[in-house]
Amino acid sequence: MKAFAYVAYTADGARKAGTIVAETEVDASAQLKAQGLYVSDLTARSRGRTVRARSLGFGPARLSRDLQAVFTRQMAVLLSAEMAVDDALGTLKSAGSTAALDQVVARAQAALLEGEPLSVALDTSGAGFPRYYLAAVQAGERAGELSNVFNSLAEHLETARSDRAQLGSALVYPAFVAVVSVLVAGVLFVTVAPEIVALFETSGRPLPDLTRRMMALSRWIEGHMVLLGGIALALIAFGVISGRVPSLRDKRDTAFLRLPVVGTLMRQGAAVQYLRTLALVLDARHTVPIAVESAGSVLTITRFRAESDKVAEAIRAGETLSSALTALSVVPPVARQLIRAGEVSARLARMTGRAAALVENGLSTQRKRIASLMEPALMMLVGAMVLVIVLSVLLPIFDLQTLVAP
Repeated sequence: MKAFAYVAYTADGARKAGTIVAETEVDASAQLKAQGLYVSDLTARSRGRTVRARSLGFGPARLSRDLQAVFTRQMAVLLSAEMAVDDALGTLKSAGSTAALDQVVARAQAALLEGEPLSVALDTSGAGFPRYYLAAVQAGERAGELSNVFNSLAEHLETARSDRAQLGSALVYPAFVAVVSVLVAGVLFVTVAPEIVALFETSGRPLPDLTRRMMALSRWIEGHMVLLGGIALALIAFGVISGRVPSLRDKRDTAFLRLPVVGTLMRQGAAVQYLRTLALVLDARHTVPIAVESAGSVLTITRFRAESDKVAEAIRAGETLSSALTALSVVPPVARQLIRAGEVSARLARMTGRAAALVENGLSTQRKRIASLMEPALMMLVGAMVLVIVLSVLLPIFDLQTLVAP
């Protein structure tokens, strides 16, 4: 089976483009004709070409994080109903959710029918699933627990989406106030301030210190617009490239881990991914060494993966899981205590799952706390900025009133 990209027209003349899975080009054309479409262009997609294009950044559009969550939840529901993976993908494609999702599902289905495992099929689909996601799917394939893996991933993505939505809602009002306030203050500074400066120069009186500093800052920004724009573009380019170059990604991760709040969130997120995968593989009755190896593969930060390798070495040397996990800095002590209790009570998989849930709840609480603090903090910051700009305009006016007062 292959994936064919097509451009076709309906009987009404409406253009329609997409991807269809078929054995040959003739079969693909017949399927489209059966749907009432008149084929204009039909091209077989090469998986190798897709992978190369995607690696260079010119592949198909990546799925948004919201669409990734939708796809994952749908797969979890279908697989929980004991539907085969290829049938589940076919059901999603026939549902016709969005064009981007249809293309991703079609490419994944084509790769699956050619003998690739689901984790590889999803990787070559161009959806842009994160590495921990693909590693978790691979662990689920190894453990025979794909439905549980997709359910866990869906819960994780939906929780993250809810937290992002809450954070976004907290930023809407401060952002609106900031834009309006800065625009109004900027108009005052551009139109009123120069006139006031001219009056002071005529009178020979010195400008207030705050006004002089703000005018100097304004002139400096105006004279270095090209430089500032170049720096902004360089930062954006670094953010894009650093995700694809391992050495740059390691430096970026190291810098972020040193930040107080961001570093904590990154560690908690890595702990959730690790413990969730560990619990899933253990629940499938696999051995602890296999579970540790699978869990280590979901970690995307090089430092944490190296620590996970030490955990695996300790397990092979005969240490217990709770003892070996001391080498992994992202796993909190309370999680290790729960895992130790699971070892004693012979309920290791269940207690590991509880440890993962505990860490994930802490991560969600931390995100919500940040969202609740962002709004007042940003309002205070915006207020301070506007106050400085307005005062730099008003102080000279007050001085002029003093000058002309009898």
